[in-house]
Amino acid sequence: MPQRANTRSRAGCLTCRQRHVRCDEQRPSCQTCLASKRSCNYSPTVIPLRDRRMLQRNALPPGQEAPWELMNTPGMTGRKLAASTAMDPFDTLPVKMPFKSRELYHYFYQTGAAFAAAPSDPKDDCIALATLDEHALRSTILIAGIHYSWNTGNLQAYESAFLFHKVESIRIINTWLKVSDSKTFVVCVRQILTIALAEACLGNLTTAETHLNGIMALFDSRGQVDGASGSIDDIEGELANRYLLLTSCFVLCLKSRLDDFILFRAAQGIDPNHDGSSAEALKLMNLWHGMEYGGLDTRLRAMRMFPYFFSLPPMNRRPKMVDALPIIDCLRTITETVDQIRINPTPEHIDRVWNEGGPTKLLLVLVTSHVSSFAKDDENLDPAGNEKLSQPLLRSSWSGIVATAELYMHSVLNIINAGEPIECRLLYRILLIMKQDIDQTRDDLSGDHGSLRQSLWFWKVFTGALALATSQHRHIAIDMKTVGPSEKCSCETDLEGLYEWFRNCARAWSAVTETTNWKDVEPVLAIVAWPTVLSQDGNDYAANAWAQAILEDTR
Repeated sequence: MPQRANTRSRAGCLTCRQRHVRCDEQRPSCQTCLASKRSCNYSPTVIPLRDRRMLQRNALPPGQEAPWELMNTPGMTGRKLAASTAMDPFDTLPVKMPFKSRELYHYFYQTGAAFAAAPSDPKDDCIALATLDEHALRSTILIAGIHYSWNTGNLQAYESAFLFHKVESIRIINTWLKVSDSKTFVVCVRQILTIALAEACLGNLTTAETHLNGIMALFDSRGQVDGASGSIDDIEGELANRYLLLTSCFVLCLKSRLDDFILFRAAQGIDPNHDGSSAEALKLMNLWHGMEYGGLDTRLRAMRMFPYFFSLPPMNRRPKMVDALPIIDCLRTITETVDQIRINPTPEHIDRVWNEGGPTKLLLVLVTSHVSSFAKDDENLDPAGNEKLSQPLLRSSWSGIVATAELYMHSVLNIINAGEPIECRLLYRILLIMKQDIDQTRDDLSGDHGSLRQSLWFWKVFTGALALATSQHRHIAIDMKTVGPSEKCSCETDLEGLYEWFRNCARAWSAVTETTNWKDVEPVLAIVAWPTVLSQDGNDYAANAWAQAILEDTR
């Protein structure tokens, strides 16, 4: 009987090739290695010599990726910068597209229909809008790469294209950082945020946080901390703020999701064998994608619309106030799940807040709400095709409600950032955005007593005040262990000034509503979203924070 010929594969895993057995080439682990409980590893993708030379010409030296290079070199204008990145005359797109970049771009474009995330008019699609701007297109290619990786389980087919655009982004960013132009600064921030998102989605969470810290250092170096938009109070500055909120919340959620998943597997008696590497983190991500019903599709649908955060809207439309109710409804659902877990805190329930889908649904709502805030006035349909009211039922700026939601999940529910304090400069930036929104909606304070609109205004105020009180408590504990109680964090003074502002707002609400007792305050917060069970004596801590907020003097 003739032997069946085996097709030799050069793309099989290293383990199967060493054992001279057939490999199905599945990633991150082939079925042969899984069945034999062997470690499965693949060789890195080989980039052709011609393409490697191109990367070498554009690449930075090792270790230059983060922290970002902060330099001020005057004299390089936006025109000279544009000239340095001139288009290939044989390429109709504003950036070079080697290594199957076009195929990756078309894959991402087609997923709009597959995941019901594309608008009815193709010219308004964020992917089409990205082709009008080289920086938006480069970021779109990076988002397309992580979308493909999550959708298929690996980035193998487009790894070279992803790497090329990532290296190009880093090279251009370090060029931009030498320019003092404010518009270039905003584009630079958005590009770094895209790289942070990509790193997080590929399991490099530590690197993603390093990029976020680098952005905060960049804001400090450019004096962009005097207001929610600094000196760039325009549509691009607003987009940068929104993208910062989306990215920071996304990264901090992934960090907690990974930490909780490892604890959950340990409680199930499964040794996750997590060595802290990005490859192992990506394997765990691929595992939990399948544990939440419909979760991966929802995340991919939301990710398909991420380019709306760095593609300018048609005709530079100004953002409108959004309806905060869909976001609040998501927070209420998450809060109910957290309450149930805290009532019955068994190890098996650690992962429940994520597997029940509340955070994933919130992500989609945040993205679709952002898109709708730039819609034309005559577009009266929501993303599901239902008719919308001309005015939001519960108005808020998108940035204001999202900033509050992020701090609510961190400082009240304690479900993001793996129990660690938010980096103080990032916290300061988030609170500045909240402050601007609270100022803009101050008229809601004088509304009907106990109304949802008035309650929302106070909920934002108290969440900000509690986040500040929690941050001060945590940072003081950390400082006493490291640098001593007499030394302060570099931004602690700024946070103290903001705390006084939020305290004054809380006092104003107390005076208008004639409410001073915590037992009367908590039901008002619950009108919006508030847990019935706060962790680790949280009820006392929240009550103390309220008492401290309305005192005339905290010194």
